[in-house]
Amino acid sequence: MIAFIPSESLVSSALEADPSIMEFAFSKRVALASPVTLWSVLKTVAFTWQQDVLTHDAKMLFDLSRELYARLAVTATHIEKLGRSIERTVKDYNGFVGSMERQVLPTARKLNALDESKVLAPLAGVEESPRELVAWEFVTELEAAGLAEAELEASAHRAD
Repeated sequence: MIAFIPSESLVSSALEADPSIMEFAFSKRVALASPVTLWSVLKTVAFTWQQDVLTHDAKMLFDLSRELYARLAVTATHIEKLGRSIERTVKDYNGFVGSMERQVLPTARKLNALDESKVLAPLAGVEESPRELVAWEFVTELEAAGLAEAELEASAHRAD
């Protein structure tokens, strides 16, 4: 706590009258302050607060730097993993292209060069016609199946 005394001469007179007054005030945790002393105290407090803010900001900057460094380390791990994956993918792609060019395309070119008329003989048509069913058991069954199929088609057309 600070006890403000508005005049320098009052502080001087009090100290002349009782030189222990300053010690007594300090023992009670009170500082006696004249205008000049109060000005110095206020400047010191303001400077201390600024230093405290700077110290707090410096600590925050340090903490954020450590956090950023840790996160960059994790990111580097992901980048390394991605790089290995890309490298494997490129190797697999190159293997595929090599296999296609060395093994598949030569066979496809040979197949393309073949004359199909020499490999596949023309198919002969069927010259005979199939024999019709004449037994009454088959004919009756076929007619019943044909009627049922016709009814199903008619009901499907009506539903549309």
